[in-house]
Amino acid sequence: MLFRISALSLALSAAIAVSATEAELEHITVKGDFRQQDLQRLAGSVAVLSEQDLQRQSVQHLDDALRQFANVNFAAGASRGRFLQVRGIGERSEFIDVINPSVGILIDGIDYAGLGISSLAHPEQLEIFRGPEATRFGTNALAGMVNLTSKAPSAVAEGKVSATVANYDSWQLTGVYSAPISEQLAYSLTLDQNKSAGFINNAYLNRDDTNNLDEFTARLRLDYQALAELKLGFTAHLIDQQNGYDAFSLDRNRTTLSDEPGQDKLRSKAVAVTADYHGLALADMFTQLSYLNADSDYGFDEDWSYVGIHPWGYSYQDRYLRGREQWTLDYRLTSKTDGQLWGQTDWVVGLYASQRDLSLSRLRRAESRWRYFDSSLERRNLALYAETQSPLTDKLTLVLGGRVERYRDDYLDSGNISLRPNETLWGGKISLNYQLNQQAMLYGLLSRGYKVGGINGEALARAGEDRFAQLAEKASFKSESLLNAEFGVKGSAADGSLTTRVAAFYMWRDDMQVKGWLNPDLGPEFAGFIDNAASGRNYGLEAETRLLLSPSTQLFVNLGYLQSKLGRYQTDSGLDMTGRDQAHAPRVNYSVGADWYLTEQLTLQAGVQGNSGFYYSDGHNAKAGSSQLLNLQLGYQLAQWELAVWLRNALDKDVGVRGFYFGNDPRDEYAPHVYEQFAEPRRFGATISYSF
Repeated sequence: MLFRISALSLALSAAIAVSATEAELEHITVKGDFRQQDLQRLAGSVAVLSEQDLQRQSVQHLDDALRQFANVNFAAGASRGRFLQVRGIGERSEFIDVINPSVGILIDGIDYAGLGISSLAHPEQLEIFRGPEATRFGTNALAGMVNLTSKAPSAVAEGKVSATVANYDSWQLTGVYSAPISEQLAYSLTLDQNKSAGFINNAYLNRDDTNNLDEFTARLRLDYQALAELKLGFTAHLIDQQNGYDAFSLDRNRTTLSDEPGQDKLRSKAVAVTADYHGLALADMFTQLSYLNADSDYGFDEDWSYVGIHPWGYSYQDRYLRGREQWTLDYRLTSKTDGQLWGQTDWVVGLYASQRDLSLSRLRRAESRWRYFDSSLERRNLALYAETQSPLTDKLTLVLGGRVERYRDDYLDSGNISLRPNETLWGGKISLNYQLNQQAMLYGLLSRGYKVGGINGEALARAGEDRFAQLAEKASFKSESLLNAEFGVKGSAADGSLTTRVAAFYMWRDDMQVKGWLNPDLGPEFAGFIDNAASGRNYGLEAETRLLLSPSTQLFVNLGYLQSKLGRYQTDSGLDMTGRDQAHAPRVNYSVGADWYLTEQLTLQAGVQGNSGFYYSDGHNAKAGSSQLLNLQLGYQLAQWELAVWLRNALDKDVGVRGFYFGNDPRDEYAPHVYEQFAEPRRFGATISYSF
C-alpha cells in the first residue's frame, strides 16, 4: 500500500513540476519549527490555519477546528474535547492516573499538555504537527503537537472586536488590539468571553444549563527591542473556565436525570519571558522561560440519576481536584552563515528543562460513605537536542535530528505508597528532501518518538479490595516508543491556483500504552489503569489541497486514511483485542469546503466534515457511528464592518465524542449498554465584527 501511495505522490509532483516557473507564491511560515521554514519546504506532515481560515467555518474553540484536519480526532468526557488523537494515537480520559499526553498543546510556547484548552479568538496561527516530533518537542509529541500562536504586537495601532449570538442562550464577545507604546515597545491584547446554556436538558431538575459553558480567556504579548541585536518578549495568559458537566444520559440521548450535576472548572495563569539575541558571530541565541499554575475541579454524578429512580438504584458522586505548577526552560543556538559546519551545514543545539508538580485530591461519595484519595507527583525533565541540515546537491538536503531526555518522578499518595521511577529516553529523525523547483518538493522521513511511563494510582489504591485484587499487578506501566516512516510531496501550481500536500506513513508502536478497565460485574463499580500492549501499527495517508477554480471560487479538500492495529493484547475481563483497530482511530475522515465570492461584499462558505465509525476504547468493543456535518456561513462586508450568519451541524446529527460500555441503569437490572456523550447539535447564530 505504501508503494502505491508513493507512486501516486511521485506522479502528482511530476505534474506540478512540468508547469513550474519562477512565479512568486504565497508563503506560510511554520512558527513551531526551529528555523520557522516555509510550510511547502518543511519535511513532515504539518497543517496550518490562519485566523481567516478559522473564520470560514465559524470556529470559536479548538473543538470546532479539529474536524478540519486529516487524521485528527478528539475525545470529550468533559465539557470540552480535552483529549486529542493524531493518526489514531492519543489519550481519551484522565481520572486518578496522571496521563502523559501523546499529543501536546503549546500556546505561545507555553506547555498546556494535558489541560486540553484553547479559545481560538483572533489567533495569529494554528499548526498541527502529525507524527512523532521528539527532536523539536520531546515526550509530549509521540503522535504530534498542536501549536497555537497569539496575535503578535504590531508597529501600527490596529484592532478588531466581535460579538456573537446563537441558539442555546449562547453569546460571545471577543476583541484584539495591538499598538506600539514607543519605538522599541509594542503590545497586543486578546480577550474572549464565551457563554452558553449548553446542549443538555436535565429532566429531573427541570434545567437546561447543567452542561453550560462559561469561559474567559485573556492573552497579552509585549515585544521590546532593547538593542539592535536583542529582542525581549513577555507573554501572560489567564484562563477562567466555570463550565458545568452533565453529559451522559441513562436514556442515551441529550436528556439527563442526574440530581447532582457535575462541574468542569479550571483557572490557569501563565507567564513567559523570551530573549532573542542576534549579536553572536556564529549563531543566534533564543531563550524562553515560562511558568504555569493551574487548578481544576472536575466532577460528575456517577449514577446519572436521582435518589428514588428505582429500588435498585444507587447514589454516587465523584470529584477530582487537581493542582499543577510548572517551570519550563528552552535554550538554543541556531547557526548563522558564518557558523555553518564545513561551510554548508546549518545546525541547532539546545537544552530543555522542566519541573512539574502535580497534586490530586479525589473525593468520592458512595451512598453516605466518603472515600478520599490524595497523591502528589513531582516530575523533572532534562533534555539535550540537536538538528543539522546539510545540502548534498543543489536540490537534495539531508536533515538529521536527535534528542536525549532524562526524567525522574517522585510519587507519594495517601496510601503511603512512594515510588521514584526514572528513565533516559531518546528520539530523532532522518530526512532526505528533494526540491524539484520552487514549486515542488519530495521528502522521505524516518523519525522516532517516545512517551514516558508512569504510575497507576487508582490500581494501587484499590488493589486491597477483594474484587480488585488483580490490580496489584498494574502498579505501573512502561514507556512507549514509536517509529515512523513517511514519504511526502508538497507542491504548488506556478500561477498559485493549486496547492497540495500528500504524506504517506507507516508507524510501529512498541509497548504501546492502552487504557484498561476492571469492571467485575459490568455494574457501576469499576477501576481504570494504564497498561502496555505488546505493539501496534498505524499506517495511512494525509492529503490537503486548495484549488482556485475561478477568481470567485476556491475549493479546500482534506482527506485522511488510517489503518490501525493493536498488537498482542488481552483485557483483564478476558477480551482478546489482538489485531483489532485502535480506539478513536477512524479509518477515513475528510473535510471539504468551498468559498464563493458572490459580489465584492457578499461571500458564501460551505463545508462538509465527516469520518467513519471507530471504537471508543481498547478495553471494550463499543463503537461510534460514522458522522457527516454540514456547515454554512453567509458573510457581508461593508468597509470596516463584517456580518456573518452561520449554521453548524445543519442536519442536526448526533455525533459521539466519548463512549463507555457497562451497566448503569437500575430500571433494566444494570444491563450493559453503550453510553455516549454527543458533540453539539445544530447551532445557528450571527457574528458582527468591526476592524479599526
